[in-house]
Amino acid sequence: MSENNNKIFSKVQVFQFLITFFITAFGILTAYYATIAGIRLDLARKAESQFVNELDKRLSNLELLLNQNFMSKKEFFELKEQINQRLLKIEIKLEDKK
Repeated sequence: MSENNNKIFSKVQVFQFLITFFITAFGILTAYYATIAGIRLDLARKAESQFVNELDKRLSNLELLLNQNFMSKKEFFELKEQINQRLLKIEIKLEDKK
């Protein structure tokens, strides 16, 4: 009995302390990883949104360039007809010189 009085903590108290300690540590780790996962998810959403916005800007610029620098179907056929007429005139001049 004198041995029990000399001990600061009993086996049950040490066991309870260890269980409480591990449960608390597990809770802290869980909260930490949940927070990190939430931050990663938010960053991924922001990056995705930024990427989509960048693609949208690029597509708008490409559309603008296409409208400015390329001809319509009607203009293309008119140009084709003009080239055909010029080639025909060249052929006629070449035949006349023979």
